[in-house]
Amino acid sequence: MTLLPAIFLAASLTAAPVPLRTAGGPAARSGEAESAGARFAVVCLDADLLACSPCGASLLEFNRTVPPDILEERVVGVLSFREDAAVPDPRKARLARTRWTGYCRANGIRFRAAVDETHALDPLSERGMTILLFDAGAGILKRWTAPFGPGVLEDIIRSLSVKKQL
Repeated sequence: MTLLPAIFLAASLTAAPVPLRTAGGPAARSGEAESAGARFAVVCLDADLLACSPCGASLLEFNRTVPPDILEERVVGVLSFREDAAVPDPRKARLARTRWTGYCRANGIRFRAAVDETHALDPLSERGMTILLFDAGAGILKRWTAPFGPGVLEDIIRSLSVKKQL
């Protein structure tokens, strides 16, 4: 499996020319397309583990530490969920969206997320939460897995704050 689906999903979520409303989080600002070389983060989460204390603590710490403008403009989430391969159930994706929306409202999460109904990114969220740093021109630059060690959140903020030199 490749991470190509993540690139397409993340690019489609961050480069929307009209407001985008996904499960929870704020709508994307209209008219703000990402320029080539812009950096953004994809937060891969297991919707079934949102109630897990260590997983939830890492997500809440990320949401509290990263400045709101970066969360709203440069971060998108991808929710995975467990499903029986023999008997796919479309209600599971709806349940994942509902859990995320409730979690956002209850905890003040400031970034939007989409549900990965293809399960292409499930391996990235098997342990709870993984953050991928993308550069629109260069692809994946870094990867972090929760729980985060000392200095990781500062590194994420620094990486997302970098503007491409012309």
